[in-house]
Amino acid sequence: MSSLPNVLGIIICERILVDVLRQEAVSCVNIHNGFATSSFPVILPLIYAYAQVSGSHEEFTYQYRILDHDSKELAQSPLAKVEPLPNSNMLHKLISAIPGLRFDDEGTYNFILELNGVKVSHLPFYVVKVDATGEVLA
Repeated sequence: MSSLPNVLGIIICERILVDVLRQEAVSCVNIHNGFATSSFPVILPLIYAYAQVSGSHEEFTYQYRILDHDSKELAQSPLAKVEPLPNSNMLHKLISAIPGLRFDDEGTYNFILELNGVKVSHLPFYVVKVDATGEVLA
């Protein structure tokens, strides 16, 4: 039985740029750990999930799932296949675009990363309600 790669980190952001000449050079733009809004529902037109995991000599799949505070699934990324790396010192970059993510109320949501269908890590994402001045409502 093979072991899954180790998750080194997860980032949620508005845009990901990959260098054309150096594919290993990735820039994450407007990194988020949450979102503030004055009204619900709120829809994020497009958000990216990015993770780095340790190098693997074996093929594996990954998928992000977004759950609300009641563990109800709001969205999921397509299931993606990752090819093995020739060197275990290299890192896999797991990138997915998630369009039209809708939040109906405030709370803590979770971006779950699954490798080969197994939950290996998660990142909490906080959605809060604010008034017109930006003050957080109790």
